[in-house]
Amino acid sequence: MIYLVVQTLVALSLVAASQHNQPCTYPNACWPSDGAWSSLNRTLQGGLVRARPPAAPCHVNSLNDTACNAVKENWNLGLWRGDQPGAYFDTAWENGNSYCNIDNDPAVPCDQGLVPIYMAQVKNSADVQAAVSFARDHDLSTRVKGASHDFLGRSSGNGTFGIQTIKLKGIEFDDTFRPKGSPSGTASQTAVHIAAGEHWYYVNKAASEHGVVVVGGSSYSVGAAGGWVLGGGHSSLSPQYGLGVDNVLQFEIVTPDSQLRTANRFLNKDLFWALRGGGPGFGVVTKVTYKTHPAITAISAFSVDATYTKASQHGFLKTLLTLQPALAAHNFSGYMYPSPTNFTSYLLVHNSADISGANATFQPLYDFAEAETGQGRPVTITSVATVLTEYLQMWGQDPLTVSEDGAARSILLGSRLAPMSAFEEPQVDAMVSFMENLGDYEFLQFHLIAGGRVNQVPENATAVHPSWRRASHHIIVATGWLTDTPFAARDLVRQGITNRTQALASIVPSFGAYVNEADINEPNWAETFWGPNYPRLRSIKSVIDPRGLFTCHHCVGDE
Repeated sequence: MIYLVVQTLVALSLVAASQHNQPCTYPNACWPSDGAWSSLNRTLQGGLVRARPPAAPCHVNSLNDTACNAVKENWNLGLWRGDQPGAYFDTAWENGNSYCNIDNDPAVPCDQGLVPIYMAQVKNSADVQAAVSFARDHDLSTRVKGASHDFLGRSSGNGTFGIQTIKLKGIEFDDTFRPKGSPSGTASQTAVHIAAGEHWYYVNKAASEHGVVVVGGSSYSVGAAGGWVLGGGHSSLSPQYGLGVDNVLQFEIVTPDSQLRTANRFLNKDLFWALRGGGPGFGVVTKVTYKTHPAITAISAFSVDATYTKASQHGFLKTLLTLQPALAAHNFSGYMYPSPTNFTSYLLVHNSADISGANATFQPLYDFAEAETGQGRPVTITSVATVLTEYLQMWGQDPLTVSEDGAARSILLGSRLAPMSAFEEPQVDAMVSFMENLGDYEFLQFHLIAGGRVNQVPENATAVHPSWRRASHHIIVATGWLTDTPFAARDLVRQGITNRTQALASIVPSFGAYVNEADINEPNWAETFWGPNYPRLRSIKSVIDPRGLFTCHHCVGDE
């Protein structure tokens, strides 16, 4: 009987969702009055801002030399971009089809682009509830902006209302955590509570000082309690401890009805499942509680670099790819970046400080490179870390003053998860051929961040695509455009990345994509991002957000 009632409620919610009007966007007549916005600003104690693209002070319609110089000084800083109401790590989702960058012609007016019209800069859960209540009352198309690292444009949108969580701060370690609502006698465990505005840079630093490890992102400006974990969250530590979602113990979230809720394995269990990999669109997460793990005391981390000729590219790439099973077998994990003439990687070996053993694993790569160049060892491997924090420092220096690779660029991605069989004959030849046919502004990345513990979690335990539980690698194909690229050419780039992604998919059929690093125009997006988990996600979305308040392109419910 209870099951029938739930089925009926879901069916009614689906009908309601299909019948509600399109969410309101600017400048339509439904847009709230200035008086209504002023009232919200008072409620937020001045926390409502009129958002503009960050380069606006450098353009004729908003020209301000002092402000423009400050923007230019910080333009490529990932943490700075996360703090700004109108800035995004990837400028493709900031500008859309507009020219509002610091190196564009200042005589060309700066359009609004994809930046939300107003941004509620929330400082606590009550602020979030007020912003969500306002959005619901006015049926606004609403986006949630955290650290601004979304590569699919889900936190921006033309004419929308934004809720920015970057001011929600707090990192609290808890050595006796028990989930809220757990029965008496539930065992405690070590954990860390992370507010939605924290970056992994600060979380990793705090964890090191506390003597523990948290599974998190390697890029220091990625948010620790936002889109990263909602999409699954991969890490160099994932083969050892699982994906980010496998380490979540509890969420605090303001749902579309503006209620602050706790979701864990005892409370709001369906929502807890959906938040672990279902992507954004279920509300505004204010806090995430993760497991912590004992500090890793035996670790070797390596930066492996190689230079080779275009003529020897085929042999080098094939040697590198056929080496992948051995790397996994010897507990390597991390990120590899091959190009037509050079190779860079950031790898670590779990529970090992054996540099000679690591060198032995890479010996086939050394042998090939030496034979091709005759110049001794053109590949270098260097032990640069004995603890995790030192490994993470390989990715960049002081994030407050040093530009972050990829920040303030317009980059489009496509991806597929891949099993280890993709690095065996005959698939490896297809992969090498795919790489050799990439264009001048296209590149590929190999992320050895699955397998191990990731494969040991049941396929239906979380909402991520089940192929995560059979994959060893995550493969990205990427491209982009320059700030002055004509709009028509940008459309060709968009189509090009879709074509490349589908070609990659043909090499690893039946495997999905990582929803946080995927093609925005993925043709069969629901199946590719979530597979058989999508119907359940759609039902939960219909109950949690029947009016479609939190909308975004190719998010759950975007049929």
